[in-house]
Amino acid sequence: MAHGSDPELTTDFVSTDIKTLDGNFFTFTGFREGLSAGFGETATKTAFVSDFPALQGLGISYALMHFQPGGILALHFHPRGSKLIYVIQGTLTVGFIDSKDKLFNQTLQANDVFVVPRGMVHFMMNLDPQKEVKVIFSFSSANPGIVNLSSKLLLSDMPQLVLQQPLNVV
Repeated sequence: MAHGSDPELTTDFVSTDIKTLDGNFFTFTGFREGLSAGFGETATKTAFVSDFPALQGLGISYALMHFQPGGILALHFHPRGSKLIYVIQGTLTVGFIDSKDKLFNQTLQANDVFVVPRGMVHFMMNLDPQKEVKVIFSFSSANPGIVNLSSKLLLSDMPQLVLQQPLNVV
């Protein structure tokens, strides 16, 4: 069976063997390792259902991301989940484009939250030349998926003619 979003639970949580479960099943320690990225780069660690099985059926997941000075997360979208962006440290420029091609953008500071509705093409960037930005993402799906537009469009076998007109390339 295929689902376009997380199925609704009919039990408290999903597990194959409830008798052997303990608190470890419901604990994710993957963020303890920290993240590192070079200048102009980003680094991400996810807590999706593939990383944290306790999320199965709960309709939530998280990610931790660090943006080094000049770091950019290029145009992408999540087909199965909305995203909440919480800035822990620094200043982050974010934006998304709705289905009517309107841009909604904002410069966020520490403790600000921004929502990107499911399926909206969006971006994030650290324009500060000296300071790192740290963010937490919360998703409305245990497996929100990600479609990176630059790799799907520019690195695929898509015929050039199909891309030339909408991108206004001669």
